Amino acid sequence: MSLFEKKEKLDSFFYRAFNLMSQAIFFFKFKLKRELKRNSCYKDLHKGQRCFILGAGPSLKTLTEEQQQFLKKEVTFGVNFLYKSDVLNIIHPTYYALFDNLFFSRYRFVFKKIAEKFPDTIFLTNQNGGKVVKEENIINKTIKSYSKLYPIKNFAYDLTQNAHITFNVVSECIKTAMFLGFKEIYLLGADYNAFAHPVEVHCYDDDKNKPLAQNRLGFLLKYYALTTNFHYIISKKASKKNISVINLTPNSLLDAYQKKNISDVLK
Repeated sequence: MSLFEKKEKLDSFFYRAFNLMSQAIFFFKFKLKRELKRNSCYKDLHKGQRCFILGAGPSLKTLTEEQQQFLKKEVTFGVNFLYKSDVLNIIHPTYYALFDNLFFSRYRFVFKKIAEKFPDTIFLTNQNGGKVVKEENIINKTIKSYSKLYPIKNFAYDLTQNAHITFNVVSECIKTAMFLGFKEIYLLGADYNAFAHPVEVHCYDDDKNKPLAQNRLGFLLKYYALTTNFHYIISKKASKKNISVINLTPNSLLDAYQKKNISDVLK
């Protein structure tokens, strides 16, 4: 057995112990469990339907107006600063995901901006966003999740319980979409190649030519290795549940899911 294999076994043991502790802690979080029960009304709400998750990758700018008009009629997910993109002048996200802690502090104003721009949108966030959600008076249109389990082989996506963490907003949208009962989940703008660019790249222009911070590449490579493995686990779980997760992003480096051309789907 190589040192790498020994490390993997040791990591697996550690994470299994961590998950047992996480479940034990969750057992005593009675108030939180009552709050998560509110998500019951969303379980299988879109059973058998399809949805489109819009990442913030630069490829999203290649959508034609005709394709955007198609997507306008579909159930869509937006993420992070996507609201700055011209694409959302036509497409109004059904769900909008804000999970990064920066949205609960420095960028907490984003919740208000999105609520004003898309008044019918349902927010997706985690327990750390509870204070902002309450202050913005959007509790009744928020799916708040609690994810403190580390994915090893299985992937729990029941948002009324302690679920598996993903460290990636697109993955969080996939998890929520599975909970909502979608049968077909399509990814757009999931370029998954930020580590391959010396500057920030998105489908909006306010960060154009902004250089990556020093030592950023090392962090991104570790981060992508972690989140990519989680995508593989999600893919296997979706397959077992007969849920199709399909990547429509041209030239995407994310290889966990089947790839198709958007023109084959939006017709």
